[in-house]
Parts: sequence; structure tokens; C-alpha cells
Amino acid sequence: MRRLVSVFVLLAAAVSAGFSKSIAVQIVQNSSEEDSVFATSYLFEQNIIDFFFDAGYIVSNSAVYIKSSDEAKNSSELSRALMETLDGGMEYLVRVEVEFGFENSTNPQAFLLDNIKNVTWTNYSAASGSKISSGSDRPRSVKATDNNEQGITGFSSEVASKISSGLGLR
Repeated sequence: MRRLVSVFVLLAAAVSAGFSKSIAVQIVQNSSEEDSVFATSYLFEQNIIDFFFDAGYIVSNSAVYIKSSDEAKNSSELSRALMETLDGGMEYLVRVEVEFGFENSTNPQAFLLDNIKNVTWTNYSAASGSKISSGSDRPRSVKATDNNEQGITGFSSEVASKISSGLGLR
């Protein structure tokens, strides 16, 4: 009896996994600082991944990419990320560019929502490499109570919801 129940549970898990959508996420950090990845970029990535995982999707990620001033290098990185997504058996690549602006920042390395100037995203089909949808958002007027890790988490969840709508997953 136990064996039958175990087989049924494994079968149910396999069937549900077969119908789950799969999404690869890549964060592109766009800032004047081109030598290190900010903790905010990692936090943004984690929140996007958590959003999709909590919604029942299979999720993977590529390393955070620091945007270059060399467009050929950026194009090559997109091609690499698409190839990695396809090789990993994922259906979609969600590429999120987080643009930082530190003109008025007292601490560019801190978890400050004010440090995020704009976020743009593009959703790609891994099989064809074609663009499915895209969008952008920016933090609205940031209150002092939101200018922290929780503010970034809330904003990245809003972005993830918009990304999901662009993929037609909601």
C-alpha cells in the first residue's frame, strides 16, 4: 500500500511539473560602476525568482550581468543567455535591466529604493529567441519609510507581476 501511495505521489509530481511553465531570469545591472554587482541587483533578482516560484513556475537564473558600454558585448551576452535558457530546457528568458542613478545618493551600495532610476524588461521565447513582450517601470516618489530593503522588495514584486502579465501567465 505504501509503495502504491509513493508511486502515486511521484506520478502526480511528475505530471504537474510537465505542465508547469519554465522561466529563466537574468538581471542586467546598468550603472556607472562597472566593476561589481550591487547587493540591490541580487535582491531584485531574488524577488523576481521568488515571485514566479511562489506562483508555481519552474525558475532558474543566469549570473547578474553588468551592462557594458560596448553594444557588441551586450548583444553577445543576450545570445549567450538565450542559448543557456534553451540548453536548460526553459521556455522563457526574462531579462530585467535595473538602471541605477547615484547623483543624489549618499550610499550607492546600500539597499535604497532611491538608487534605482528605472527598470526595463524584455521577455523572450527560448525556442525562437524572439521577443514576446517588454515594459518598464520606475519607483514613484519614494517615501523615507520605503527607501530600504522592504521598499525594493515591494517594487520588484510589482515589476514581476507586470512581467508575468506580459508573458500571459496570470
